[in-house]
Amino acid sequence: MLKNTIERLIRRQEAITGESADFMRDLHAGSPGGFWRFALFVPMSRHRGTLPLNAACAVRIAAVHAEDCGPCLQTVIKLSLDAGASPEILRAAVEENLEPMDEETKLAFEFARHLVARDPRSEDLRSAIERRWGKAGISEIALAIASSRVFPTVKRAMGYGQACQRVVIAGEQTEAALGTARAA
Repeated sequence: MLKNTIERLIRRQEAITGESADFMRDLHAGSPGGFWRFALFVPMSRHRGTLPLNAACAVRIAAVHAEDCGPCLQTVIKLSLDAGASPEILRAAVEENLEPMDEETKLAFEFARHLVARDPRSEDLRSAIERRWGKAGISEIALAIASSRVFPTVKRAMGYGQACQRVVIAGEQTEAALGTARAA
């Protein structure tokens, strides 16, 4: 019975993300308690409250792109598109092209990009983020970055790290040659 429930949860995750969740099967086989704690983490990774949708999605792309340039990045893109994010903005975030972004998306993306790179410029942007969205915005960005980094890390540790791949957004491959600076 429990085994069927676990398999149903994992298949649901695969249907939502469009990617294999075999790493979750292995996680459960190796540590059932760890699996359940990880499963409770998944809803937090999808939290969005204060930030506009495109800005929140751009933050997640900046964070996951720093950790992974394969299936995890593609998953974030799929979830973002499913939520209604602009394909043009997602493509711009993947390609690190600020031009098509509105000011809010650009601010959130730049803050996240500098933060994940441990670039001191993130400190200059923090006050602008707080003025725009308050502590709620800072908190949402912090959770989005932290949660976006967990999946690639767990997958790599479980032996599911994959080589970089070209990302597809709304049926079109991105122009960015992923993997040149961010090998997984």
